[in-house]
Amino acid sequence: MAAVYHEQSLQMKRIIYGKNTAHPVIAESLNNLGNAWRDLGDHIKAVSYHEQSLQMMRTIHGENTAHPDIASSLGNLGYAWLGLGYHKRAVSYHEQSLQMIRKIRGENIAHPHIATSLNHLGIAWNDLGDHKKAISYHEQSLQMRRTIYGENTAHPYIAASLNNLGYAWNNLRDHKKAVSYHEQSLQMSRTIYGKNTAHPDIAKSLGNLGIAWNNLRDHKKDVSYQEQSLQMMRTIYGKNTAHPDIAKSLNNLGNAWKNLGDLKKAVSYHEESLQMRRSIYDENTAHPDIATSLGNLGIAWGKLGDHKKAVSYQEQSLQMRRSIYYENTAHPDIATSLGNLGIAWGKLGDHKKAVSYQEQSVQMRRTIYGKNTPHPDIAVSLYNLGNVWRDLGDHKKAISYHEQSLQMRRSIYGKDIAHPDIAKSLSILGNAWGDIGHHRKAVSYNEQSLEMMRSNYGENTPHPDIVGSLNNLGTAWMDLADHRKAVAYYEQALQMIRSIYGENTAHPYIKTLQQNLGNAWRHLGDEGKAGTYLAEVEKIKKFGPKFV
Repeated sequence: MAAVYHEQSLQMKRIIYGKNTAHPVIAESLNNLGNAWRDLGDHIKAVSYHEQSLQMMRTIHGENTAHPDIASSLGNLGYAWLGLGYHKRAVSYHEQSLQMIRKIRGENIAHPHIATSLNHLGIAWNDLGDHKKAISYHEQSLQMRRTIYGENTAHPYIAASLNNLGYAWNNLRDHKKAVSYHEQSLQMSRTIYGKNTAHPDIAKSLGNLGIAWNNLRDHKKDVSYQEQSLQMMRTIYGKNTAHPDIAKSLNNLGNAWKNLGDLKKAVSYHEESLQMRRSIYDENTAHPDIATSLGNLGIAWGKLGDHKKAVSYQEQSLQMRRSIYYENTAHPDIATSLGNLGIAWGKLGDHKKAVSYQEQSVQMRRTIYGKNTPHPDIAVSLYNLGNVWRDLGDHKKAISYHEQSLQMRRSIYGKDIAHPDIAKSLSILGNAWGDIGHHRKAVSYNEQSLEMMRSNYGENTPHPDIVGSLNNLGTAWMDLADHRKAVAYYEQALQMIRSIYGENTAHPYIKTLQQNLGNAWRHLGDEGKAGTYLAEVEKIKKFGPKFV
């Protein structure tokens, strides 16, 4: 283990130079130990070692001296505090590091260390939730790296900047831009290392591209890229080796299969990932990666309908994250666990617990990102609260939260922008208005949602989100007693879902649409057609769908 090696090295250097001596090689060992513990997920130890290293560097070079080693220690402390969820402190250290490096190298000089600091600040602002600032820093870093290494040069640092820009655009929910940057990063890595070479950077780029395609709801592409990534990771590290990158690929594949609807495969991959992570970090260690696997298993079991298991896994994940980041720390991962627990308790029928957890989640996200700051994660929490109050039958509260979520999403992405999150809010608002008998409003909101979905994904592109809007419009027209229009929308939705998942695939959504079509044809008095659709539903109930 790297930490053990660096601990032995530190002990030996203290024997050589003196236990209480401030010496550059001792400071370097402290820095290396900080990095090793950070990689192991123990951010508290990481902070401690980096603080000791920084203090020693300042003792050696002078408290107020601008020195490359001090600048490096400031940057490493920024990373360590970021891991603990202290995002503002992380930004502060990275800004001090950048300021010092510019003082050393020159304000307007293109230098690798300055480009690295800009990159680190991009990562820190991304985690703090200011994705526009993150993009600005990553673009500056990319531009500087191209100036240093050559505009058209394939270089690992340029590929890394392209990858980080993909992450930032993904968090800003511009998934098309995210795909573009990840594709550029992958292409560059293949140019550097060889098109058919198994290399960690290529394997990671494949995984990132998969996630970006998943966010564009092309789950088949996601599975394909994740499988390529996993295969390459196993080629690099060994088929039966427990390695963090392999565990991450297994986790990504679990998410990909969940989104494609094969929930048993999803559970299987998440269990493999969890088992591997426990073997890497130790069975009883609280580690962010283990907490992630527990949370993803909770989501997968919830989708499979085992909501007690879902609650159990989400509670384990929350407990672990609180032990990692401190009990009362406001951290994005803790806020995510609270939100997931709210969803799980809601599915189990305890809507009061669901409300409580969602309220804790939104409160924590406002603490992290700012009470009045429009942020995608806060918009998600408001959306989830709307759903919980809808389940509780308080439709006015449901509409209020969904309107807040919609308003926030428009302020983030632009009022006139066609964005999937805005379309999703329009759709759920339509359904919420339908709940209280405002069926024309339901039609209006769902028509806006459908138009936006088609604008976003393509007029004739089959897409799960478009299927959802078509289904919702069918239901809205059913409520208005226009059963022919309802049939038309349901049939479009059914045809599209089959074109996405396969003609003979028994996907859960297909069952819902067949049920809706059966009911609609029955209202139109066509018992033959109604019976055909409802018989298909019974067949799925009896034999079970392929994907469930």
